[in-house]
Amino acid sequence: MKIHPNAIIAPGAKIGADVEIAPFAVIDENVTICDGCKIGPHAYITGNTTLGKGTQVHAGAVIGDAPQDLHYGGEPSYVDIGENCVIREYVTIHRGTEEGSHTVVGNNVMLMAFSHLGHNCQIGDDVVVANATLLAGRVEVGKHAFISANVMVHQFVRIGRLAMVGGGNGITQDIPPFCLLQDDAIQGTNIVGLRRSGMEENSRNALREAIKLFFCYGDSRQDAIDKIQASVEQVPEVKEFIDFVMSTKRGICPGRLLHKED
Repeated sequence: MKIHPNAIIAPGAKIGADVEIAPFAVIDENVTICDGCKIGPHAYITGNTTLGKGTQVHAGAVIGDAPQDLHYGGEPSYVDIGENCVIREYVTIHRGTEEGSHTVVGNNVMLMAFSHLGHNCQIGDDVVVANATLLAGRVEVGKHAFISANVMVHQFVRIGRLAMVGGGNGITQDIPPFCLLQDDAIQGTNIVGLRRSGMEENSRNALREAIKLFFCYGDSRQDAIDKIQASVEQVPEVKEFIDFVMSTKRGICPGRLLHKED
């Protein structure tokens, strides 16, 4: 271990092997830092927080602090950070609100500088959240999603697997998996992300048609789903898209409308 003498580590903290902790970092009681983690200067890790193996926390980040929720009364709650994550400068991650509840970040997640995860957020593996993006409480983000810079996400919103959110958007409703959102509307599929994921061409083509039918012609949700089920190959990814939109509670973000002949 390489722990700077000016780091402050509570006696009850659990520190794994090969951990590096920079000067003026503060590690409170009930924190677990697993093997191979690196903690930058002035980082503050508190609450019932666990950092998975190989995770890096950069300067000034605050992880595990109390939720910004008026209902919170000091109950014990948790933050679970996966393995090999990168948490950049001044990121804030708050623990859950209800007793025993968790804010969860998966494996291989990158949270860029000044981004924020509110209480009870659930972030899947391999997600990227870019600079100064703010996720309110109880937001869910699926695996391999990419959220660009300066995005504001309303509480309880879900962002599906392999979705991409363009910079500067305010998100108040769910974004289905595999979609690209920009200018406050779904523009189509996340073409580059789907290709990079290794998804087969027939699945990408089916998704492109399904997403076009759902968003671009102004049909009701059920009418659009009926058309997708009748005319689009029902590959697993299309079924995943349908299941997501049918289970929404906040509603689905609108799409860019086309003329019927387009």
